[in-house]
Amino acid sequence: MARRYSDVMGDLLLAVVRGRFPEGEWLPSENELRATLGCGRGTLREALRGLQERGLIVVHAGRGQEVLQREYWDTRDPDVLRACIASGPERTLLAETIDARAAVEEAAARRAVEHATDGDLSQLAALTTEMDRALEPDAARTYTARDPLVVAETWFHHTLALLSGNPQLAKLVEPLHAVIALERRQRAADRDSAVVRHHRRILEGLSSREEELAAGAVATYARQLQRWTRRRW
Repeated sequence: MARRYSDVMGDLLLAVVRGRFPEGEWLPSENELRATLGCGRGTLREALRGLQERGLIVVHAGRGQEVLQREYWDTRDPDVLRACIASGPERTLLAETIDARAAVEEAAARRAVEHATDGDLSQLAALTTEMDRALEPDAARTYTARDPLVVAETWFHHTLALLSGNPQLAKLVEPLHAVIALERRQRAADRDSAVVRHHRRILEGLSSREEELAAGAVATYARQLQRWTRRRW
């Protein structure tokens, strides 16, 4: 069966992040890569284009592909971010990602207190109910991006950011929600019930229409995430 370009790109991405192809050096020739990865020329070139779009390599026409320095890598991209968290040398990257989202979400929560309607808050309440259902004994637990708890938490944070009333603010952290939810689920599944409680506190803070309560609940959850995920290294 022919390999999909996304799978080939994922293999190359991990190879770069793990240092198999070091920064500042050149990738092997296309023929070598095709033989190693078991893919066709078109698939490989799509995969290389994907790496270039994400800032990991630059293609020099007629010369090959050069691996760029780490500071050029687009860690806003979920694929790059997951790979760097899982296999990169920076053990603080997940903590930095949680902190970055919290900084934006605290501002979003303050704005949501002013802008969110009762109907908007009902949407968040429905998502906390979905999180509860994801913990029922017969609920699916896949520990993947499709895990019901991961999906519900991702949508909760997506919705919260949008309730800021500023779509540009929401876009700043949009790629981070699924990555953080999945990492937490995989690293600290024993905290599932606490996760739901924290999201209910965020909702309570918003429903109170008190900025400090809403922003404080967001900050508290971020601090707990830091603790839960840090202890899994």
